[in-house]
Amino acid sequence: MRSLDSHNKYPDCLWMQLEAIPVPPSEATASGRVDLYLSLQFHECWETLLGGRVKFGLQGGRLNLNLENCKLPLAARQLIGDFQLLPTENTSEIKSNADGLVSEKKEETDGAFCHVSTRGDDTKPSWTFELKKGKPPLKGLLKSAKLGEMAAKSFAIAADFTAAKEDIYLADAEGLWPHDITPNKHSILSRLLTVCWLESKLQPALSWAILSYDSPRIERREPAILPQAESQLQEKVDRIIAAKTDNFAELAKIANLNLSEDFAGANLLGTTLTGVDFSSAKLDRANFRGADLSDADFSEASLQNAKFSGADLSGTFLGNADLQAADLYKASLALANLCGANLCGANLVEVNLTNANFSGANVASARFRNNSGLSEEMQANLQLRGAIFVDR
Repeated sequence: MRSLDSHNKYPDCLWMQLEAIPVPPSEATASGRVDLYLSLQFHECWETLLGGRVKFGLQGGRLNLNLENCKLPLAARQLIGDFQLLPTENTSEIKSNADGLVSEKKEETDGAFCHVSTRGDDTKPSWTFELKKGKPPLKGLLKSAKLGEMAAKSFAIAADFTAAKEDIYLADAEGLWPHDITPNKHSILSRLLTVCWLESKLQPALSWAILSYDSPRIERREPAILPQAESQLQEKVDRIIAAKTDNFAELAKIANLNLSEDFAGANLLGTTLTGVDFSSAKLDRANFRGADLSDADFSEASLQNAKFSGADLSGTFLGNADLQAADLYKASLALANLCGANLCGANLVEVNLTNANFSGANVASARFRNNSGLSEEMQANLQLRGAIFVDR
């Protein structure tokens, strides 16, 4: 049984299909059991905006189920772990047939690696998808993956796939601002468009589907999208472009962006963020490659899977920051304070650690190699605490 009713707002970006297949009864399996399968196809797409256009995709998202007359306990869920998405062809029109997905054209893409985790109770389970390996955004197909088996003679299932700020990846923009604008202004403008796009176009869900069998059908209508206040957005864009300052915090204020809440997943490549206060900020999966972060305050910030390759974090305060799986390859942490930080699984290969403070930091499975400024005594101490020093 495929989705009785479904809607994909941007099928080139995300296409979702839900299937329920009855399990034939046997000596080991009672009748009235159903296998639930999910298919997802990820890519990126262009959309017009403010006289120009933007290309966006996903680097994560969340599938939420609402189950009636059936349950899917945690122990019965099977879509968990790391998966490589199958290569697909990008298309402006994606159809389904009895065998699954059929793409009508054109551009073949290699499948990315995706990490899937699950949470929620028996009647409202959810699955979180995150880009594990590869360049964003997510591209590829998860075909007929089994979510789990349920005991149900009659049921109704409502599914939706939602995205948060850190899940949206703005890949490109054309005709919206000058090509020679500074990295700080470019990052602020990109984040402004991302936040506005999410709030006005991608809510309450990117895709949804409904399944029901011998049960009252769940009614769902796609809410009308209110006309975006493009004049207000254009005014903010114009003010940022014309601003006499290049100070990141001041530009964020002009854009009405919150430094603590609006920059998770943001592309801050090559920005100058000297002394910026990001304390307690949510910055998971943000891209700080090549940025100047000297003397910035990241205390208590969430920086899981953030990218800092080549960034200057000299004198930066990272006390109690969550840097799990962060990539700090060839960054400088000279004089940085990482007291109490969580660096579990982080990449610190070829990082400058001159006078860096790791007191109380969790360095379990953190990887080190060719680190300037690292004494033999400190290396031995880090190894005792679970750090990994790789040969090459």
